[in-house]
Amino acid sequence: MLSSFFSKSKPINYIAVALYMTLFFSIAHNKRDFEVDSGYFFLKVLSLFIYILPMLVLNFVAQKNDLTNKGTFTILLYAFLTAIFPRALIDFPVLLSNVFVLMALQNILRMRNEKHIKASIFNASIYIALASLAYFWSIGFLFFVFLGVFYFEPKNYRNWIIPCIGIIMVYVFANCITLIFYDSFFSLRSHIKPFSFSFQNYLVKDHFFSVGILLICIVFFFSIYLLKFGRKAAKNKPIVRIIIVYLILAIGVGVIAPEKNTSELFFITPPLALIGTTYLEMDYRLFVKEINIWVFILLPFILMFL
Repeated sequence: MLSSFFSKSKPINYIAVALYMTLFFSIAHNKRDFEVDSGYFFLKVLSLFIYILPMLVLNFVAQKNDLTNKGTFTILLYAFLTAIFPRALIDFPVLLSNVFVLMALQNILRMRNEKHIKASIFNASIYIALASLAYFWSIGFLFFVFLGVFYFEPKNYRNWIIPCIGIIMVYVFANCITLIFYDSFFSLRSHIKPFSFSFQNYLVKDHFFSVGILLICIVFFFSIYLLKFGRKAAKNKPIVRIIIVYLILAIGVGVIAPEKNTSELFFITPPLALIGTTYLEMDYRLFVKEINIWVFILLPFILMFL
């Protein structure tokens, strides 16, 4: 049974999910013009790698911080949620930015151990700054760096300054790169993107069902997560709050994104996968759980024919 299979954490689980993700990645790219070129091929392999890499980072974050049980429901949900957004799978900047945001999250949660806190804050702020270079509005995730400082070591005033230093360092680095390759300074003004509250693109047939499924998952999973929040151990509650804020910030990025083609919703998938795992790990009828898992696996295939 699939519920039994994904309740375990074995290499075959990761291979199965990676193959599932590779299939949808290939389908998404197959809809685009294919070029027989070594540079094109390398870029697609790199894109596939940075698409699958967050699966491993997300699983590490979940199990290292006791957010989930020692199964692979989280990566299954991540694969399902990302597969319903084929447009995002061909958007290299979004895929790259998502990796950096998850690496930042990993460093923020590492602060709970009270070891190398300043290094963790610095690393997290650098990752967010790099994410913003790939996709500007991911700069909003800098907020949960300060939230991590607030929860884990707020009394040391230096910790509040470190994120700013990290941002400045990346800005200097970006200037060095543009001076070397383009003989000009990095233009912050041209890098800043406008925001938009127009959602007309979501009403298009290709996007409507994907967005609808995502909204249902957000409402359903988040409601259950809040109900279970009170049962979390006190030491884990700051981490849970950070995950909730992560989801809210990701939704915010989607709301203000200037070009709404569903790629911007990709940032919602990691925190929602963590939150949704709570539902799959609940004790309820095995038959119902089995149906749920099959729905998650097959639904992206159904969307391809709508």
